[in-house]
Amino acid sequence: MKSYNAKNPQECKICGYKLSHNKQGRFTQHLKEHNFTLDSYLSKYYYSYQDLKCNRDSCNNMVSLTRGIPNKFCSSSCRQKKPPLICAECGSDFEAKNRNTKTCSSVCAKKIKSKKITLWHKGMHPDEKQKHFKRIITKTAATRRNNNTPSWNSGKKGIYSETTINKIRQATLKQMKEKVFRKTNIEIIIEKFLMKNKINYRYSYILENRQFVFLLIDYKIIIECDGDYWHANPKFYPFPKEWQEERIKIDLIKNGIAITNGYKIIRFWEDDILNNLQYVERIIYDLLATT
Repeated sequence: MKSYNAKNPQECKICGYKLSHNKQGRFTQHLKEHNFTLDSYLSKYYYSYQDLKCNRDSCNNMVSLTRGIPNKFCSSSCRQKKPPLICAECGSDFEAKNRNTKTCSSVCAKKIKSKKITLWHKGMHPDEKQKHFKRIITKTAATRRNNNTPSWNSGKKGIYSETTINKIRQATLKQMKEKVFRKTNIEIIIEKFLMKNKINYRYSYILENRQFVFLLIDYKIIIECDGDYWHANPKFYPFPKEWQEERIKIDLIKNGIAITNGYKIIRFWEDDILNNLQYVERIIYDLLATT
């Protein structure tokens, strides 16, 4: 960029008027005839866009002139700012008051967090991962029990159309058949018992579009593992909420389906499985012996 110099010959780009210099301001006076100041004239006819752009990379504002020469920055804030930060995710420049900020946006921050969690999970031992998710599920269930806050649509009617309900039901049945969901803690305990005793079973048995937890194939016995909260164990919930009553009705329907199709069905509460497993095992042994 060649800076403006008042000592050099002057030529008006508007009308062609020429002067040998502008040391006494005669050229500046001439520009007033065209309703221009010297700075506005130079900005329009002398300097290019790049000459007038703020030197700060992240700023696209135009700078003002001082005695015909462009300033380096458009404002004192740009002059005082430190070099822009570089996003650790996308590599773009960004500004932030906190110089320890690593990302340019919440989107990039979530991507980095997701990558870290993925690496963390990959590095976890399967047993450690299972304990981790168990803690999360247990904590969530405890919070909902304490606050009496089940999921927003639990036990409610009229939220979905019949078409939507059928789609949800079919998708759920597909998941159950393909076993792409995680077993609950109490289901794992019962499954270990069945495996230990070499009892032939099928997990997630579908009957008349209803899912049953375990089918003891050689005995035509169905075992259900009922969570205390979701199925309203009367020991803890003598006066179930409306949504819990709906869950109880569903359980009764499933009982009827099993019996109608020639199966024996037995239900165990979460409390019994966790705190009185010998009692549960004894009932299963007795049932197998009499079937």
